[in-house]
Amino acid sequence: MIRKATWVDAPAIASVHVESWKTTYSGIVPDAYLETLSVGEKQPLWEKVLSQSGHSVFVAEENGRVVGFVSGGRNRASDGPIAKYDGELYAIYLLKEVQGKGLGRQLVQALTRDLAQKGIQSMAVWVLADNPSRGFYERLGGEKVAEERVEIGGKALWEWCYGWRDVQLMEQ
Repeated sequence: MIRKATWVDAPAIASVHVESWKTTYSGIVPDAYLETLSVGEKQPLWEKVLSQSGHSVFVAEENGRVVGFVSGGRNRASDGPIAKYDGELYAIYLLKEVQGKGLGRQLVQALTRDLAQKGIQSMAVWVLADNPSRGFYERLGGEKVAEERVEIGGKALWEWCYGWRDVQLMEQ
């Protein structure tokens, strides 16, 4: 089940966020950095996000338990190659055991429908180039439009940006 997140979902979203980082980025991001991630650190962040009207956040539930989430809104870039996109997918994470079941696509579709109602017609997302789930964005029709170096935990990594000129095409 996909539904709009509420403030009370903050602890569950924080838990999925931390667990997903640890399973997805193991071997990519330094282990020392991943070990520092905690639900206690992420929960206040998600409480703040869920209290802001500019963010659209949806959760995926399985048997009454939050197993994934997506967050997006207006594009935060004011210049550069991705500034032409109205919207941005800020984050999407699923627990490892529920990946590959179509929940990611359903979450993105819920987000894009919500963004379209707010007048946002195009979208970008940044993803680590070494992320094993990067092909997910390509299967949704995302085109690589930019790349940049980022540093996480003292390690330089490549991040790729995928863009969609028309988010409604993602519904197909």
